[in-house]
This record gives sequence, C-alpha cells and structure tokens, in this order.
Amino acid sequence: MGYILYSFIAILSLWLAFHVAGLRRRTVVSFDGRRTVRGSIDRQGKLDQICMTALFLLLAGASALRIYTGNDYQTYISHFHDIYRGNYVVTERGFNLIVTAVYRFFQKECYLVIFALFAFLTVGVFLKALYDQSVDFPMSFFLFMMLGAYFQTYNTVRYYFALAIVLYSMRYILRKQYIGFLVTILIASLFHKTALIVIPLYLLAAIRWKWQHLMIAGILAVSGLFFQEQYMALFIRLYPSYVNEEEYLASGGFSIVNVFRCAAVLLFSLYVLKGDREWYADREMRFYFQLNLGALALYLCFSFVPFLSRIGYYLNISHLFFLPALLRVIPEKVQLPMVGKMGNISKKKICRYLVLIAGVIYFLMFLYKATAVNVKILPYHSWLWTEILE
Repeated sequence: MGYILYSFIAILSLWLAFHVAGLRRRTVVSFDGRRTVRGSIDRQGKLDQICMTALFLLLAGASALRIYTGNDYQTYISHFHDIYRGNYVVTERGFNLIVTAVYRFFQKECYLVIFALFAFLTVGVFLKALYDQSVDFPMSFFLFMMLGAYFQTYNTVRYYFALAIVLYSMRYILRKQYIGFLVTILIASLFHKTALIVIPLYLLAAIRWKWQHLMIAGILAVSGLFFQEQYMALFIRLYPSYVNEEEYLASGGFSIVNVFRCAAVLLFSLYVLKGDREWYADREMRFYFQLNLGALALYLCFSFVPFLSRIGYYLNISHLFFLPALLRVIPEKVQLPMVGKMGNISKKKICRYLVLIAGVIYFLMFLYKATAVNVKILPYHSWLWTEILE
C-alpha cells in the first residue's frame, strides 16, 4: 500500500504542477529583446497561486503526518531529547535553537511538531526555489519528484532543509549578488555545516574557465585516485569531529547510480548544445554544466570521502534547473525524420519524451529501493492510523 500512496502523491502533485506557468507567465519579452517581469496577477497567476498552495499542503502534509518513517527518525528523536536536556549533540546551532524553542513553548518533548515544522519549511523553500528560478516549472517539479528529492526529505531533515536553501542560493550566484549568496549559505550551515563547501564550489563553477584551467582541474580530480590517505588526513583536519568515528569514515563508497546520472546529463547537454558555439558564454548554462562536471569528478575520484553523496547532491541538485533549461533552448523547428506514418517529429519533443521516460524509470527504481536500510521511507507510518502501509 505504501507504493500506491507514494505513486498517488506523485501523480496528483504532477497534475497540479503541470497547471503552473511559473516564470513563463511572469516573463515578457519586449520589442528590443529585453525581458521584464509582470507585476500584476492575471488569471494564470491566480491559478498558479491555487496550484502552488495545493502542492505545498499535499507534500508538506504527507511529510508532516509520518511517524517512524525514514532511516534516522528514531535517531532524531534522541537528538531532540538531548538538545532539550542540555546534553552534548553533534547537530548545528540553528537546528538546536529551533528544537529548544519548540520544546520550551509546549513544555514537553513534542517531536511530531519538530518533524512537521521542518517538513513545511523544507517543502516551502524547495517550491519557492523551483517556482522563482526554473524556466519550466512543471518539468523542474517533475524531476524533483521523479529523482526522489522530495521523498528523500523524509530522511536527514537537517540536511535536506539545508539543501533546499542551497538550491535557492543559486539565484544569487547567477545574478552576481555574492553578499546574498554568502548570507544564504551561512544560514544553511546553521542546519548542516556541509553547506559551507558550496561557497568555493559554486564560485568556481560560475567562472568562465579556459581549457588550460580545465585540464589542471582534471589533473587535481584524478589525483584523488592516488592520494586517498593524504586527502583523508586533510578531511579529518577540517572535520575533527570525525576522529575515531570509524563508522563514518567508512561511509564512503562508489555509486554507479550517481556516476551514471551525472554522465547521462552531461552527455545530453553536449548533444543539445553541440550546435551552439556560444553556449559556454551563457552564465547560467556554464554554471549548471560545470556543477555537473564537478559532481561527476567527485563521484569518480573521491568516492572514499565520508558521506560524499551529500556533497555531490549540492552539485547535481542543479539537474532540476539544468535539464529544463536544455530542453528550452532546443529550436521547435528542428525536425527528426521518423519512419512510418508518424512523419517528422521535432527534436525538442523527442528529447522531452526521453527525459520524461528516464524520470519515470528512475522513480520506479527509487521506489524499489525505498525499503532498504539506508533509505527506509517504506513502510509509511502515520500517527493518523494504527496500521502500517507496507
């Protein structure tokens, strides 16, 4: 039944999302080619508001109603208890302040309220980022659901809240608003300190590198295959809390899924952009491309780093913006000859169908692994009923 529930949430939310225009409604191209933003709320704008509110309530509600769903749910309950009692915890200050404030307000250990609060905050920031920044909100939301990003928020609530804030911070990098970017990342680090690593990574990804610099970066990446001990010593120096934590230090590992996903997106981008010699000059395309290139280098050469996937997610979460942007630049008039009665079909439509099919397959694979110990978002438990949806 849990599979049916998650599929229902995905289908209903996608139906709502495909009624949202997002940035396309708010953007107007004037006679001189410049883009402006609508200030008034038209009929489509009202529909956007209704659908976005429904999406928020559906996704945040499903997350807030869960209990003992997620691989670290019980661990977080213990963290809440230690924070409230003043015991030592490894969680960050911003997170601790919120837990303390909520527990003191209710004068008891009400962990359901904490999980619900972070469910609403996380979903809200993700939806805000997608709506404000994506050139194609329905497609970005499709990827958000199909790539498992939403359902993964049932785990590691601190990290995924920080990840949502990091996704939102991309707007500041693309607009060259570096103060806003730094402030946003510092806020994210109050909930998960790994967010700080995106400061250098995002700034580097925004630079227009020359081919010589890319070669040097490639050599540095390959060095991870030969100097693992030295890099691990540097990692321990940066994160001394991992000293004598063998379980965490052994948590690295090569992920064929992440490697294949990054490689597939990069190959797809090269296929789409091969006819455009000026695409690298576009700040947005360059930023997303280099984030994915960096993620691939990390997954291939630094798989020994503890919790590498968390660092990689900060980079490949850009898929939510990159793939819709790639689909958007494909000209409508480019046709691909098809055999049979179908006649000619546009390259844009074929690529869109391929992304949709790949997304559905990825989602089915994600659900298949949803009961694994390192995921454990199935079975779904809710405090509304006593039985368990398996």
